Amino acid sequence: MKNEKQVDWNKQIVDTITALTLIADENNIPRDSVVDALKDAIIKAYTKEYPETELEVIIDIDSKRININKLFKVVEPYDDLNDYAEMTIKEAQKYDPSLKVGDIYKEPIHLSELSKLSLGLNLSQMFKHNVTSQTNKQVYNNWKPRIGEVVYAEVEKVDSKTGYATVNLEGTFGFVSRQETIPGEILIPGQKYNFYIKDVKEQTKGWPIILSRADAGLVRFLITLNIPEVQEKIIEIKDIARVAGFKTKLSVVSHQISVEPAGTIIGPRGSRIKIIQEQIHGEHIEVIEYDEEFKNYIVNVCAPAEIAGFSIIEPKTIEERRQIILVARGDKLALLIGKRGANVRLIAEMLKANIEINTIEEAHESNLQYQRVDMQSLRQQTFSRAYKKYHSGRDVLSQYNKASRARPNATPTPQTASQLATSIAKKQKSSILEDFKGMNKDDILKELSNVETNENTTDNIDDDFQE
Repeated sequence: MKNEKQVDWNKQIVDTITALTLIADENNIPRDSVVDALKDAIIKAYTKEYPETELEVIIDIDSKRININKLFKVVEPYDDLNDYAEMTIKEAQKYDPSLKVGDIYKEPIHLSELSKLSLGLNLSQMFKHNVTSQTNKQVYNNWKPRIGEVVYAEVEKVDSKTGYATVNLEGTFGFVSRQETIPGEILIPGQKYNFYIKDVKEQTKGWPIILSRADAGLVRFLITLNIPEVQEKIIEIKDIARVAGFKTKLSVVSHQISVEPAGTIIGPRGSRIKIIQEQIHGEHIEVIEYDEEFKNYIVNVCAPAEIAGFSIIEPKTIEERRQIILVARGDKLALLIGKRGANVRLIAEMLKANIEINTIEEAHESNLQYQRVDMQSLRQQTFSRAYKKYHSGRDVLSQYNKASRARPNATPTPQTASQLATSIAKKQKSSILEDFKGMNKDDILKELSNVETNENTTDNIDDDFQE
């Protein structure tokens, strides 16, 4: 009792409340939340020792006071009275004559009762648990709306055993699991990286912010950041799928006739796409053109793998996914499936369908009715559409009409198809190649197939491409 009397409980209360305010400020959480955490901790710790006791805890930060009361319900006398939670009317009126049956009598508890060792340990653990819970709740409320964003942040540490990384988010931390890293990439503590905010969990243990470098959202962000035409919404990313460390596949469409979407994103000799690849550990990025005609889109998504045909099975319910059976030659299967099935997973995600692959032989054996795809014809159609779309108003063949060029005000001398083809054949190789730069030889010949060419014209183009 001597030691107990020597304790300055008023000072203890002041120190406790001062510590509360510091904890609240350091953890960026409201002071009221920390006060509630202490209240809850006191009640849980005390009732762990005395389970049937009901407590009331009042903490006043401004006046630095803590009041703790046991609560007793005033009742008429009866057998098996609960001494921890009930008090007879006769007993209660000794302390307060105004009390009636049904009222609550409050019996003050001195803080010395909380100084017992076991109670003190429970109180400390529960308070820390509650503060952590309040801190995570605050983090959850602040970061939940930011799911889908990308942050540029520094790696704090990496667990050498698990590969898990902790990322400093200035005021809190994010967590990157091994599954959310890029295979082969080593995150270095002290260096900054872009991280996709994948999820924010409401929890009381560990860091609730889940970050990722493997999500397709990171690639979408990097493309938007680095390609002005995507920022300005001239080019739109329609679908994107990713198997981190293997490949990202995305389809794009242009909303401006003069802008070719896939080539614009890739850039001259791949210069633009390389900048993005460097930020995701050199991962391959495949850009294809979106087609509103779903049957054409299937072929585009499967490229560069060639398919002989496909069969579409529509779902019977809203919950089910569409099923697509791809038919391919046996020697094309490896490219279509990809390493460990990665490519077919990308195709399934892009088409939002379940994918099954059959060889031509298997399709015939099962009597599968499927739509054939003539890849050569399809390439020719694609070339023709692109040529018409991006060369409208600037016919490159017209420049070889010498008469119209020499006398711009005069009426052009009509040329037969044979004369036009002959004039092209006589031009220097470099002149022709400059106009058809980037086009395949066969495609050029197909485009000129409606021109009455002679052997000399064809040989001239052959020679250019051989060189």
